[in-house]
Amino acid sequence: MNEKGKAVLLVLLGGASYGVLSTMVKLGYRDGFTVGEITGGQAAAGCLIMWLLRLIIRDRAEIGWATRWKLIGSGVFTGLTGVVYYYSLQMLDASLAVLLLFQFVWMGMAVEWAVHGRRPGRIQWITVAMVLAGTLLASGIAEHSPVSVRLTGVGLGLLAAVCYTAFMYFSGHVAVNVPAVQRSSWMLTGGAAAVLLIYPPQFLWNGSLGHGLWLWALLLSVFGYIIPPYLFAKGAPRIGTGAVAMLGSVELPVVIACSGLFLHEKTSLLQWLGIVVILAGVSANELVHRVQKKDSQTKGTAA
Repeated sequence: MNEKGKAVLLVLLGGASYGVLSTMVKLGYRDGFTVGEITGGQAAAGCLIMWLLRLIIRDRAEIGWATRWKLIGSGVFTGLTGVVYYYSLQMLDASLAVLLLFQFVWMGMAVEWAVHGRRPGRIQWITVAMVLAGTLLASGIAEHSPVSVRLTGVGLGLLAAVCYTAFMYFSGHVAVNVPAVQRSSWMLTGGAAAVLLIYPPQFLWNGSLGHGLWLWALLLSVFGYIIPPYLFAKGAPRIGTGAVAMLGSVELPVVIACSGLFLHEKTSLLQWLGIVVILAGVSANELVHRVQKKDSQTKGTAA
């Protein structure tokens, strides 16, 4: 396998790693643990592991406290995403919750338009329409009564998408030249601080760790905070941001598959069609962008 092929595989594995989180959280709830215990345990364990890795890995840059505070502030949105998203999982099926989270696709375009004046082109608008249409199909609302869908859970799912969009934006604009482990350690510090302020770490003294919370905290931190950032950091620079978004969307079918296998959530053919529509929209947007970029480069060379 060539270098680009390895990079593609790394990004796919990173996206799949994110995809197993929802199922793990729901299983943790079944074991009797609360949102605060699950979210707080994951954030604390992830932050601790990342700082231990930073002590081991010596690849670091000299940065001032201004940059550190920016990274900490950016990381706050990581924590908020977890808090809101995991709370929505108490009210919604994992498959629906992740569909709502996936609205970051069009929210990211809206932020770029509002902040940088980059108005979406025709293909981007088509992508937005496909994501929204696919979400309606995949949510199952067309087959079930809307009353069965808890509106509070839907609102929290969309709020999680807003927080995730903010995290993606700041992570792409703050201290991007700082080595990955060093950068992640400061961002996870901000995320853990936000979570533990919202949910004081009662799990440290209420006995939850001894009853099995330590296992869920470890698994969620490894699959959510450790493995994906490392794999994306290794693979993304070799294939480009757009391709990462396209390949990273493998998270969606992984969530649906895991929720069916381990949580016994049923997914109809119409819902799978919605998922295909969403993935097609994300993929089409990236492929058209590549073609346009190649054509512009060809014209520039010819000139």
